[in-house]
Amino acid sequence: MFIVMQVILAVFILVGGFIKLLRIPFQVEHWQHYQYPLWFMSVIGLIEVMVAIGILSGIWNRYLAVGSSVLLLLLMVGAVHAHMYRAHQSIVMILPAIICLISSIILIIKNLT
Repeated sequence: MFIVMQVILAVFILVGGFIKLLRIPFQVEHWQHYQYPLWFMSVIGLIEVMVAIGILSGIWNRYLAVGSSVLLLLLMVGAVHAHMYRAHQSIVMILPAIICLISSIILIIKNLT
């Protein structure tokens, strides 16, 4: 069951990373609300793709899972901040980032115990 959660989280982050890297119009619009430069969206997208690969690889190497999950935790803290304080969005828009943040904490704890 834990591996299923890990795969689902990785796929979700991977899709989000590719959406940013490909500059899908709705993501560009969101990014403009956050008031960050567009080049930063590409950087975050690349990091998300690397995190997703790390989380998937973490199925076989728990240290890789922990490292990737810590990086995801940091990204999700930034995402929650961007949604809440930079774009002043509703809780509905913030929920995916919060769920990913909580999932990353679970992955860290599970792989360290």
